[in-house]
Amino acid sequence: MIQLESLKVKNFRGFDSLELNGFSKVNVLLGENNSGKTSVLESVFLLSGMSNPELALNINRMRGMSVSKSSIKNIFYNLDPQNKLLITGDFSGNINREVEIAPIFEKNIVSREVEMPARENPLPATSLAAASDILGLEYSFSIKRADEAAKPFKTWLQFERDGVKQMLSATYREDIVSTFLSPANVGAGLSEQLKTLFVARKEGVLNGLLNKLDSKIKGLYALPNGIYVDKEGISERIPLQLMGDGARRFLDIAATIAANDEQNFICLIDEIENGLHFRSQELAWQTLFNLIRAANVQLFITTHSWEMLQSLVNVLKQAEYVDMQGYVNVFSIVNTAREGFRSYVRSFEGLESSVRNGREFR
Repeated sequence: MIQLESLKVKNFRGFDSLELNGFSKVNVLLGENNSGKTSVLESVFLLSGMSNPELALNINRMRGMSVSKSSIKNIFYNLDPQNKLLITGDFSGNINREVEIAPIFEKNIVSREVEMPARENPLPATSLAAASDILGLEYSFSIKRADEAAKPFKTWLQFERDGVKQMLSATYREDIVSTFLSPANVGAGLSEQLKTLFVARKEGVLNGLLNKLDSKIKGLYALPNGIYVDKEGISERIPLQLMGDGARRFLDIAATIAANDEQNFICLIDEIENGLHFRSQELAWQTLFNLIRAANVQLFITTHSWEMLQSLVNVLKQAEYVDMQGYVNVFSIVNTAREGFRSYVRSFEGLESSVRNGREFR
């Protein structure tokens, strides 16, 4: 599978510039509140789906923001759309991907409205200090493989009275699929993921998992009006929605990975500890490792929980999971006084030493 190895971000959210190197199969992102952990996940999301201009709207939706012209500025550094957003990534197989996102100002587009529907290329997003509003976004992206020349593409989206209009590239086909799992959208696609597993007769994986989480849970069932849970002591099966947030989040993550059959899949998990009781955290890591051993998936996970990191070390020291030690890297994101945002990477050995000695590195 194709795997992201390094990332460079410029002018995105709170980052003027950030570089991360040394990504592995499982990448855990740490940092203080407002250090940009979620923004790193969003950067990977935008890069891995760079042909889809609506992703910039989706990441705002996941933060609870409205989808509007006025909220678009929130993706740019210092809320200034003059700062064009640039994300670059190096992938395995000597593949480089780059996406630049720039605003289309209303004054740019008024005189060229007739041209837009017929053009592959969007309107230029030149700097106009006097521009009163943003009408849309212009995406310029490229992919470079091995010794080949970079292949450039363009897309755009614009806000109109009846919704959002977008132009997709007719010649580009995406070969990476990514999913963003946020505490804000727990279970949004869970029913569809579970149906996929039921059709493939893979629900046993999740039934065993749920039983470990709660020994009274005996299984999941797909009924005509939804997904139901069979729980000991209750006379009838109950709707999945009645399960606690922690259990549904746990199930959401596991089902997303288990249902995946893509060749190149990136799963982004924000605040993995959210809703999980500390006694379930080792089970969460064990579940992830069991699911990804033979799967075409790369994980990016944020946390600020010391217990979650301790449980990660504990699991990686267990005989059954020692083989995963070389597939886990932990990144601390720090906003330094002199050099701005920097990232520092730890392998399992560095993580285990820091946890054992009680060093604060989150």
